[in-house]
Amino acid sequence: MKKRLSLIIPSYNCAEYLDETLMSVLSQLPDDCELIVVDDGSSDAAPDMLRKYAAEYGGLRIALKENGGVSTARNTGLDMAEGEWITFMDCDDILKEGFFERALPVTDTAADLCIFSYERVELMGEEELVAPLMLADRTYNTASDFADDYVRTRHLLVYSACNKFYRKEILDENGIRFREGLSFGEDRLFNYTYLRYCGSVTTSSIRMFRYMQRNPGSASKRSFPDYFNTIMMLHNAKMDCFLELSKGTTGTEKRAFVGYDLSTEMGRMIDRFSDYPGEKEENLPKINRLLFGDPDNISGHFDCLIVLGSRNCGYRAERAFEIAGNDRDTLFIVTGGNMHKDGEHTEAGFMAELFKKRGVSEDRIIIEDQAENTFRNLEISAGMIEESVNAGILPKPCEDLRIGIVTAGFHIPRTRMMAADIPWYDGKDIVFIPAYGEHTRPDNWYSDPQGRNIGLSEIAKCCRIGKKY
Repeated sequence: MKKRLSLIIPSYNCAEYLDETLMSVLSQLPDDCELIVVDDGSSDAAPDMLRKYAAEYGGLRIALKENGGVSTARNTGLDMAEGEWITFMDCDDILKEGFFERALPVTDTAADLCIFSYERVELMGEEELVAPLMLADRTYNTASDFADDYVRTRHLLVYSACNKFYRKEILDENGIRFREGLSFGEDRLFNYTYLRYCGSVTTSSIRMFRYMQRNPGSASKRSFPDYFNTIMMLHNAKMDCFLELSKGTTGTEKRAFVGYDLSTEMGRMIDRFSDYPGEKEENLPKINRLLFGDPDNISGHFDCLIVLGSRNCGYRAERAFEIAGNDRDTLFIVTGGNMHKDGEHTEAGFMAELFKKRGVSEDRIIIEDQAENTFRNLEISAGMIEESVNAGILPKPCEDLRIGIVTAGFHIPRTRMMAADIPWYDGKDIVFIPAYGEHTRPDNWYSDPQGRNIGLSEIAKCCRIGKKY
């Protein structure tokens, strides 16, 4: 007989919590709903407990299988399910009392997906710290409307599979199942795929369950291999889903969404370094490549160095001097019309004075203090190089010059993008030279509060949206 709802729980070595979890469901399970528990090769007492419960409660169906991971267990449950709607819980969580009575009416609506609120519960000895994760009661007529709101708010509890009702027909007709073999993130991919086939989406203030974090210091904490690449895959899948679905947001809103998501994921990855030094060793070089870009070959002679200013640009000028200060043929263009932090000079003026103190002659220094942003600094500097060639100060045609652009290491990727948008630089021999400040070196930025803020902000700013969006 067709059921109204199938609740699927994958079980693995959770005998200690199974009684509380099962009874929170079975004590209120309606006759037209079913509970399916799939044991994923537990080595504790869970299989025997499940057999006893199945013999006593007609609404419970069980499956015992060899260990294959949570995705295989959920997929087994999906194949068994007879409900028109599907939902999930974990084997140590607790369904809120009265949930079915309050929530089942949503199955009579036109919605294809319902997302419920829930509670995160941290058990600190005898104390419970409860954090409600709440949604407003709202119906989105289309998945695109839902995506528009999510791109803008970034908070609609989209990750978990355990706080949602899904239509079984949509899952089966489109072959939607959990991807097996992932160390984490299978819920997210499942939801991103399902959303593409949704019509109406409903969010609800009804709290579905208590998500139990029984040992917050260690629960769900384990080292993951290939963490960076998995996070990037999940980020790209999320962007593909929401940016394609979203039709009512602006390019600015989408860029902010992309940048926020990527920088947030990188921050979470960094937070794991102290607990998992192996992850730091594997993933920090990849994050550094994302932040600082691939290094150029900076050896050899430069005809001209453009030194981009900032409020604290002394270290950039020092880097430029280190590269070519003793090369009598190198021309320095120092840029920046904003006030330096000394309160006396413009950025360009401060660097010019520093070069002079280092013994660089004035005829090798050109000051560009008109522009107050990097793009204009680069544009005006290009014109100054042209003028220097025409005046014979630079004795080669522009096409034959080797030009270095010196800026903060974390600015290199964004500076590359800006230069690529200025036609003059196209086809020129341009080398990007990183300079590292006190807080933003590759070996310390992630652990320095100021450096971390700068680095993650820069990762967010470097995101661009593909043309297909």
